[in-house]
Amino acid sequence: MHIRLAGFNIDSDTIELVNAVVEEYRFGDMASARLEELLERLRNEPLTPETISAAYARISRSPKSVHELRCDARDSVNRARESNERIVFGFGHASVAEHAVFNLDVSDISRLVIEELEGHRLASYTESSQRYISQSGDYITPEEIKNSKYTAEYHNLCRELFDGYRQLSTKLDEYYSSLPERARSGIAREDSRYVLPLSCRGQVGVTMNARTAEHIIRQSATSRLKEAREMSAQMLTILRRATPSLIRHTEPNLKINTSYQALGASAEKVGVSSKSDSIRSVKLLAFPVEAEQTALAAMLFAAGKSSFQDAKNYVASLSEAKRQTLLWRAHGYLDAHSPLLREMELGVFLFEVELSASAFAQLKRHRIATIIKQDYLPELSITIPPSIEAVSLKSHFISYTNKSQEFYNILLKNLPTENRPAAQYVLTNAHRRRVLLQLNARELTHFSRLRQDADAQWDIRNIADDMIKLAREKCPMLLLFAAGKDKFDDFREKIERGGQDR
Repeated sequence: MHIRLAGFNIDSDTIELVNAVVEEYRFGDMASARLEELLERLRNEPLTPETISAAYARISRSPKSVHELRCDARDSVNRARESNERIVFGFGHASVAEHAVFNLDVSDISRLVIEELEGHRLASYTESSQRYISQSGDYITPEEIKNSKYTAEYHNLCRELFDGYRQLSTKLDEYYSSLPERARSGIAREDSRYVLPLSCRGQVGVTMNARTAEHIIRQSATSRLKEAREMSAQMLTILRRATPSLIRHTEPNLKINTSYQALGASAEKVGVSSKSDSIRSVKLLAFPVEAEQTALAAMLFAAGKSSFQDAKNYVASLSEAKRQTLLWRAHGYLDAHSPLLREMELGVFLFEVELSASAFAQLKRHRIATIIKQDYLPELSITIPPSIEAVSLKSHFISYTNKSQEFYNILLKNLPTENRPAAQYVLTNAHRRRVLLQLNARELTHFSRLRQDADAQWDIRNIADDMIKLAREKCPMLLLFAAGKDKFDDFREKIERGGQDR
């Protein structure tokens, strides 16, 4: 794994100083007094986001302008760092650390650990996509397996899975030869990747603030996977060097792991559920019984002067048709990219979803949702792309996933207990896991826009279709606007017509 500090935010006055030095080098006299003055100023202003954090930390207690506070912080970085440590860690105002922002290049990382990294909500991620990039055969060998007697067998399996990927890609490319090249290659990559292992090498660009970075470092240090712990160690070294005053509480809290271990005995008594009956499985476990009236009442509350209860009583007195008219009217501003009103967040849906690793790779990006995941479970069978069946390669496909699962079982049985979570590296993108997924109506509508769109990947689109269907049966008005972006124009006339008095 390689982590590189790609950038961080610095004071704009410092940026202007750097630009002035560059301009003087390009167009000025190399021995000029101005150049020497600029360089001396630059030597006294280390490039660090800590000065911005220190300046903003003083806003609440100083009558000076923000610009003056930033100048003061730049004049003495050491003093700024002392101020950060006192305010962030002494007084406990941790939000001050959020003003320092970093960009990290994370490369040579497995798809399995990318899932762990992107499980942290308050950061931004863009990762290499197996849908758009042809895979050449790169994969990670985790320390847990590298130091075992199964290393050779591991490499043989990974090479075989990549061979399967190439064979499937070729067959699909031939089968869909009548399609335009872009569409043809897209299907070939998108569906062939289902036989690739979770050890596939990837890369991801990450943007996060210092407070989030500290949390990720600490949480990753408790991971059951050594690769994630290595990620934590590298991040700590790089970011503590860049901002020593803002990264402090990074010691792993090992009690988190012991908490789940303590629950393990009880979880074993529950047992392992039997194999799913269907290729995809979505269950609606809970829904907001009164959320439609609650959301409408909250909109009237925000727009008027009544108490919430009075607004709710009024909504309750309306017919269903008039409530729907009110909801349409409230969202008359909507276009394909505008969010619903925040009042639509008052009420949540809880789903249990069984999905492939490929589908989970997209689901995990919905970070406002609450996602509680299990490990991958071969007992849940696999997801087979329809195109694989179309080219009569289902048995071929299953032979690869079976080899993966057989080796997974060997590792799970024979690796030392502390290393057994690494057995998941050999499972494929077709293997499945269960997640609990909780979203409010606003986020569920956003999910629908992205994942029910015509351009959405078929696997996650099928899941979204099932989720919206189940939720709409229980709360039709809350899901009035749920549809893919490509279908929004169909809503426009309804919105305009629905906003009129009936």
